[in-house]
Amino acid sequence: MQTRLVRYVGVIADYPSRALFSWYLGLIAVGTLLLLLPACRAPGVAPFGFVDALFTATSAATVTGLMVLSVESQLSFTGQAVVLALIQLGGFGIMSIGTLLFVSATGRQPVRFHVLTKETLGAPLGADVKRLILLVAAVTITVEAVGAIALLLARLGDGPFLDVLWWAVFHAVSGFCNSGISLQDASLAPWAGDPAVILVMTGLIIAGGLGFPVLLDLRHVSKTGRDRRSLRFHTRLVVTATLILVIGGTIAIWWLERGHALAHMAPVDALVNALFQSVTTRSAGFSTLPIESMVYPSLFVLMLLMLIGGSSCSTAGGIKVPTVSVLVLQAKALLRHDWQMNAFHRRVSDRALLLAVTVTATYLVVLTLGAALLLVLETRNMPRAAAQGEFLDVVFEAISALGTVGLSTGATGRLSEAGQVVVVLMMLFGRVGPLAMASSLLRRPQGPKIRYPQSEVIIG
Repeated sequence: MQTRLVRYVGVIADYPSRALFSWYLGLIAVGTLLLLLPACRAPGVAPFGFVDALFTATSAATVTGLMVLSVESQLSFTGQAVVLALIQLGGFGIMSIGTLLFVSATGRQPVRFHVLTKETLGAPLGADVKRLILLVAAVTITVEAVGAIALLLARLGDGPFLDVLWWAVFHAVSGFCNSGISLQDASLAPWAGDPAVILVMTGLIIAGGLGFPVLLDLRHVSKTGRDRRSLRFHTRLVVTATLILVIGGTIAIWWLERGHALAHMAPVDALVNALFQSVTTRSAGFSTLPIESMVYPSLFVLMLLMLIGGSSCSTAGGIKVPTVSVLVLQAKALLRHDWQMNAFHRRVSDRALLLAVTVTATYLVVLTLGAALLLVLETRNMPRAAAQGEFLDVVFEAISALGTVGLSTGATGRLSEAGQVVVVLMMLFGRVGPLAMASSLLRRPQGPKIRYPQSEVIIG
């Protein structure tokens, strides 16, 4: 059996993007079958439809957060535990767990599995696979445990201890994994006036969105006591860009919503909720503000943040912070007529730029196709006068699904089964990642090595 396992895993490992798809499809399939069991339904709830169970399992496994079933009223404790397990496995990366099981079972670390680990976690090719994944697991469990304890202390006395404990554990895992799935249909709106809960969740979401390579680098520097200038270039770029996005998003949301969604809050609460919404929008999908009642400029800001997403090799989705950062650095270099793009006195490689352009182009093509298909399926029979606001709602839904965010203006509950299937596919693509989809970038160039004459193209 061990030989067969090695042979099977080795075959799918030859093509990392296929391997990632295979593992996630398996996780979604198991989750769908479990959610169809009577034990996962709350008492008195009718059996779930297959598409509803598939949608919920995909949303949990891909840590998106869009829901057609109510976790609060339609799922039993067993059903909630299944959803939590899907979130944890999806957030940690089922490919990482598969790699760990393979290495543990065989004691081997083939080169192709170093490549898989590099793609999933951003680790150097020479890193010890088993040790690395165990370290990632340790960091994940530690952060989630600290978050759960902090949430428990923040809500201690709000109800029966075991209920509050379950709430704290569920939301700590969901927050770090950037899933946005809550035990309440109103998400975190009931705690909009509780800074302790909101700030703990903010910290969990940021930690999960930074990515394991950044967390491991920060941990190593803090543990060894080295100067922060010894941080890797990737870490410095991600942390700087994240701070800019968080601060910029907070200011924009506060300014645009101070007379609307934030009008009834005290100044401190308004600032905390604007901060939280800025952080959660880039992938987590929790909300303390009514998204469907926010003004159009705010929704546009949210869509931009959802498009960007979090960092590479993180639990977040989107085009990714490093990708956008490289494009911005290249634009700055061109505008300033610099001969190279650089930051922190380091030059960014041309390969990084090519990957960034490819990932962005692929992402936008999939987004355009998905949004167009949703518009056809959901609004093709609606006259323009009757479809007021539907265009924005559908496009917002598409961006949220592809970015594995989970925010919605209310369109999720109105989707047809065909529309739900489209969203399922977009969530799967968004979680596996545009870089993994572009499998041609991971394969050696085919054909003769011929260098053709160079020609110029007029751009802009």
